[in-house]
Amino acid sequence: MKKNFRIFKMMIISGLVLFSLFTVFTPNTSAGIIKVKPLITITYPPPLENIIPNSGVLIIELSTTFKLTGIGASFVESYSLIKDSPVSIELKVENKENWIDASIDNPLVSMTLQETESQKSQLKITVTENAPAFTLGKVRISATSKEQPGLGFGIAKETYLFDVSFIVGYWPVVNYEMPKGNLMQIGPLDTADFEIDLTNLGNGITYVGIEPEAPAEGWSVNIASSVILSSPIQNAANSKAAVHLIIKPPYGFGFHNERQTFKVKFFPQYLGVVGLQGQEETITFTIQSVGLSPGAGFEIPLIVIVVVVIGLFIYLYRRRIK
Repeated sequence: MKKNFRIFKMMIISGLVLFSLFTVFTPNTSAGIIKVKPLITITYPPPLENIIPNSGVLIIELSTTFKLTGIGASFVESYSLIKDSPVSIELKVENKENWIDASIDNPLVSMTLQETESQKSQLKITVTENAPAFTLGKVRISATSKEQPGLGFGIAKETYLFDVSFIVGYWPVVNYEMPKGNLMQIGPLDTADFEIDLTNLGNGITYVGIEPEAPAEGWSVNIASSVILSSPIQNAANSKAAVHLIIKPPYGFGFHNERQTFKVKFFPQYLGVVGLQGQEETITFTIQSVGLSPGAGFEIPLIVIVVVVIGLFIYLYRRRIK
């Protein structure tokens, strides 16, 4: 039984060899009559970190392997003249979002049918500020095998598509502008109103905490404790907001010439995710309070009393002279 099986196997191999030799002397293409399809596989480790817009490059290592499938695959791998010939596979970026820039290092890999080790390439990705925070980004890669000719059998040209995924990180950037500047001169009974225009330049909805420094004695400071700015990518109309810093100087009786500085800290962070904070910003405002103040509170009755006493003294003095 075993002897008959060996004879049958030898007949099949001999027939395939004779068929291959026959094709050499017949007017067919140099690629061979039977083309075996390669199965290409690309794997990669999931990125451990999110990629931040405008903040470096995300490098993903690609591992490329291939094997033959279908009728004739075993024969080509074991007995054909191309079993030890290298097969080239070209990797190319086929599709991506317009806020993604992607390129491949070592895009042309080469391996033989006998190799079991995967070939390494690097996919390098950067994203712009137009990439929405915590979005699933995808880069579509094509892997195309170059046609490999042989005697009777050859390796066909095949293309496979793969999606490489990653997560876009949060990029907290807020711009602060003061249309009226940060220096103001007022009178002791006036109020300073500094406008601060905040613009979200980042890629996600941003909560900005506001913390004014404790004012000096006699000064009064008032400002909103926070503001929420929408992502300019999703809602440009609400990505801007204005807050007002209201400052009142001391208004005690007498002449005033006081100069005071005030610091306000701004803390941007992603709304709803604790720990995702941007760079703290501190803005300094300066006020010069110059002028005469009649006073307020108990000082006004005291002035009235003084005026009355002086008037009464003058009246009594004139009567005595007369």
